[in-house]
Amino acid sequence: MKKLKKLMLSLFMGISVLSLSACGGGEESSSELKVALGGQITSLDPALADDTYSMIVIQNMYRTLFKLDEEGKLVKDLCEDYKVSEDGKTYTFTIKDAKWSDGEAVKADDFVYGIKRGLSYGPENSYNAQDGRKYIVGAQKAYEKNMKIKDMKDVGVKKVDDKTFTIDLIQPVQYFDKLMTQGIYTPLRSDIAKEKNSEWSLSADVPVNGPFKAESVNPADAVDLVKNTEYYEADKTTLEKLHFKIMEDSVSQYQGYDAGEIDFATYVANEGYTNYKGKDDLYRVDPYVSNYFIDINSLSTENKALQDVNVRKAMAMAVDRDGIVKVLDTGDYVTPLFGLVPHGIQGEKEDFRKEADDAGNLIKYDLKGAQALMKKAGYSDSKKLTIKYKTTGQQVNMDIAQILQEQFKKIYIDLKIEQVEQGVFYQQVDGGQFETSRYGLSATTLDPAAAYLGMWQKESQAVLIFDDAEYEDLMAKAALETDAVKRMQLLHDAENRMIVEQAYFIPLVTNTQVMLKKPSVKGLERTPAAMFYFEHVTIE
Repeated sequence: MKKLKKLMLSLFMGISVLSLSACGGGEESSSELKVALGGQITSLDPALADDTYSMIVIQNMYRTLFKLDEEGKLVKDLCEDYKVSEDGKTYTFTIKDAKWSDGEAVKADDFVYGIKRGLSYGPENSYNAQDGRKYIVGAQKAYEKNMKIKDMKDVGVKKVDDKTFTIDLIQPVQYFDKLMTQGIYTPLRSDIAKEKNSEWSLSADVPVNGPFKAESVNPADAVDLVKNTEYYEADKTTLEKLHFKIMEDSVSQYQGYDAGEIDFATYVANEGYTNYKGKDDLYRVDPYVSNYFIDINSLSTENKALQDVNVRKAMAMAVDRDGIVKVLDTGDYVTPLFGLVPHGIQGEKEDFRKEADDAGNLIKYDLKGAQALMKKAGYSDSKKLTIKYKTTGQQVNMDIAQILQEQFKKIYIDLKIEQVEQGVFYQQVDGGQFETSRYGLSATTLDPAAAYLGMWQKESQAVLIFDDAEYEDLMAKAALETDAVKRMQLLHDAENRMIVEQAYFIPLVTNTQVMLKKPSVKGLERTPAAMFYFEHVTIE
């Protein structure tokens, strides 16, 4: 489950961006942007980084074939052109003239090496490698045999010439080009990167191919990036420097903003919205691509009650999502969520969530029904069930935990809240050391399978928290289905299996990203997948 950290993109957590503006009085223009991150940097390896804050830095250091624009549409980055064979199984990519920061040319060999390296990792390392292995010829076999990259001759990623390489698929995949926005498709230098090792990535001397390169790296404190003059669009990069400062205290970020020391702040804490609502500099960002849910360890040996589907379904039915939204009091900033896939993800025609909800694939609040299921499982006012709930200490997380605690009392559950520090939380949850926990996900692609549903397949879970043959079968069929309508129905059925029939997860709410932004910060690019590109930012 380690991969979840990477996908948990700032849901109920904070990222702030500060500039070198004068405090008080008039503001001066600056070529340096100071960025406050709400957590430590774990890695700057594009294939292995599994947390929000590392990804934000990486996105401004590396470029791959494609990226998403602010509307979520796929746009070419290092890809000059690409062709798909008539049978849909061979992609041929031609790359642009680009250089690494040390002046070496970006070559097809770099893509071949980087992709094969990414495919070699398991779920404990790389969250999106499984998608590639499902579709790329020979990738799964190479992974199972623990092959070194030099031995992956039968893997379908091959150089044609210095500017061209091909990827051969087992079957056509309608959204394969979108998958290539993910980290494992980043080109890497075989003379720099190491197999099954990411320590090299934290060196300030690593050549990169993005708009900024490292000047200094201290993962626990700060990372300084400077303009990469060898970047293929260096003439369009307006900033000279990015300073990423680790700042986990959101209160100090708000205070800095009010004092004029912070020009741009991204946060999702409910108090932030209420404090700044109605101010002229409140900047609101859609769509909804983030969710917040209860993660249930249904295979827990510490609390075998969670193995009972009646208990899990009762918990799901006892959650009053409208009640949570009312208590948080954030207007329409936080809204109820009834599935694992939030709004903003493409479905058969428009929105996957709306299509599912319209079809009745949703959890309904039913207190009496939940009580009946708990009684069926053997619990009552005289025999209560104790369940541990792990969360971090951010105020909104504690607010939600306390709301859930009160709601679950009505179905004979004593929810014990375990508050742990953020880093410890990730380690424990990723290691399966929990009964239930809060968790949030946000998309790195806008496909429902790649972004949300496929990540729960058995091979993707570093620590198994549920094992369901029917769900596996539905996802396997969806992976092979080339008809868009049929594929989407299979995915709806898979979500329904997880959320409604078996309640392995309990969806709670989805949120809109809220930013505080001073007028002086111009040109910020933010994708619906919550990635920030700073190369075109100016500070006036």
